[in-house]
Amino acid sequence: MKKFSILTTFVTFLALILGNLVVATNSGDACGTTWPVCNGHVIPDFTDYHVLIEYSHRLMVPLLVFLTAINAVGAIYKYRKQKSVFVLAVLSLVLLILQSMIGGLNVLLGTPPGFTTFDVTFSQLLLIVLVLLSYSLHEKKIELNRTSWESVSMSYRAFLIGYMAYVAQVILGAFFKHSRASNVMMDIPAMEYLITSESVANAVYSLHWVATFVVIVAAIWFVIYASRFNYHILLSWLYLISLLLNAVVGFIIVVTGNVVLASSMHMLISTVTMVIGACILGGYWFKLQKKTLNA
Repeated sequence: MKKFSILTTFVTFLALILGNLVVATNSGDACGTTWPVCNGHVIPDFTDYHVLIEYSHRLMVPLLVFLTAINAVGAIYKYRKQKSVFVLAVLSLVLLILQSMIGGLNVLLGTPPGFTTFDVTFSQLLLIVLVLLSYSLHEKKIELNRTSWESVSMSYRAFLIGYMAYVAQVILGAFFKHSRASNVMMDIPAMEYLITSESVANAVYSLHWVATFVVIVAAIWFVIYASRFNYHILLSWLYLISLLLNAVVGFIIVVTGNVVLASSMHMLISTVTMVIGACILGGYWFKLQKKTLNA
């Protein structure tokens, strides 16, 4: 069950990468509004790379639904006495249903501006929950003495605040792009706009960078404590480096005018960062515990 849960998480990650590529290359409308087929065909014309990207993503979704459902049902059946496993398994099913509904509506409505943000939100939350579910199935624990536990707990609370800010930042960044606010700010023409005011676009962009500052400061704090108490050192550094790469690529997007390659890299790194952060939380919640004193 543990290996199957990891496999499900990996497939979800791949599906998100494909979904991000769909958005980055503006391939969302390549298959029209017919779903699950593409432009009314089971085997569409793949000479257009937009069709190839969009249809590959559509084919990945049924596999993701199947694996996630089996993963959740299996976890509930085998570990139903563990509250954390039960809650995370049920939550994964709920998020899967919501994400599937939003994705279907997004296709049927012709990808209206701003609507894809909901798809991104539920997809990222599903990925986080699946990572946590995988960790909850691990039974081996690492015991810490009272002093170490209190210090580690404090650093994780700081990390959690930063990670929550990061999730909010990703959602805000998705809204900035999908509402066409990025087009308004960089004077790029678009067919449809949800945000047309340049001042509102600048405000959303400013909030995005404020969140970036908060997240990076919290990540640096966590690296210091992780190094000091010798836990999650590799993950803490990977998390900080991926955040810095995110910031650099985000800056490149603004300078270059939101080119496809830079936008794709930004989404890829964001998803990787999301997984690393979820692994850190999973390790803390389900692998570390306070050492109990024998009576």
